[in-house]
Amino acid sequence: MRKEFWYRTLFKLKIYEVSGDSFQRLFNDVMGYSYPDFQTVAPYGNFGDGGNDGWVENEKRYFQVYGKKADSKTDLSYILSKATGDFAKIQSTWGKIDYYHFVYNDRFEGAPAPVIKAVSELKTAHNIQESTVLDGRKLEAIFISLSDDQRCSILGGVPSEITDFIDSRLVAELLTYLADKALQSFSLLNQTAPDFDEKMQLNGLTEPVSSYLKANSYQTRDIEDFLASRDVGLKQSIAFEMQEIYQESLSQIPQQDDAANIRYVWMVEKLIPKLANQHPHTFKAYREAAQVILANYFEICDIYEHPSTITTA
Repeated sequence: MRKEFWYRTLFKLKIYEVSGDSFQRLFNDVMGYSYPDFQTVAPYGNFGDGGNDGWVENEKRYFQVYGKKADSKTDLSYILSKATGDFAKIQSTWGKIDYYHFVYNDRFEGAPAPVIKAVSELKTAHNIQESTVLDGRKLEAIFISLSDDQRCSILGGVPSEITDFIDSRLVAELLTYLADKALQSFSLLNQTAPDFDEKMQLNGLTEPVSSYLKANSYQTRDIEDFLASRDVGLKQSIAFEMQEIYQESLSQIPQQDDAANIRYVWMVEKLIPKLANQHPHTFKAYREAAQVILANYFEICDIYEHPSTITTA
């Protein structure tokens, strides 16, 4: 289902982007829906939080959350100390533990083996029922198990199925948002637009993104009409902005099997003005307008790689 694609991919983007307190807030949102009795714990004065970032009291289930910044190096000794040290803090401050979970934002790269081993060994050493590392994939599985309303509350909604109509005024507003930034000169691509299927295949784009691009390509006339009524400088600066956004997506989303699809969703989110999230219906309309923009700049080769630039073994 296309709706499930959006839920999974938008949640993955959140995992990639958040760290520290923002990762803990995301975790709290997911667990608050998954466990009705889940209680967040905020540090207080000299007491701190006693190693407990959240718990389900009646189950004696405790969570310790750690989300390092994406660009920081992995400090294995610190992570090990936090995973096992906070377990000891919980025991001394909160009492008996039956379940312990070290929540680690691995950004889908996997938790370090020594951390998994150390946390697992706590189960036998302290005779508890369960001790695990809760990484991005496990947190994603919990998120996917939630209801549509709960997932929408966390993500701010997902686009509807392939749209039949796009309000050109929203496209114009989005393009204006892009054009408000400083104008920069660049050389336009002097290449013939390739076959859609060939370009998608060579870039690794698959369903449902391939269908979104094809369907929305039929609605790009709104963009053409808008640009035709403006000077060429605006057209060039918007195209340059789209190239920059695509290049940024390459650095933000690590290479993996579905990286091309994830980068598509990342660019959709990047195009949406921050103020749009103040109203869910406006936010949804901007997401759909952003997909028309991506289809347009995919077709004219300002985003993703042109087949002529891709070398195959």
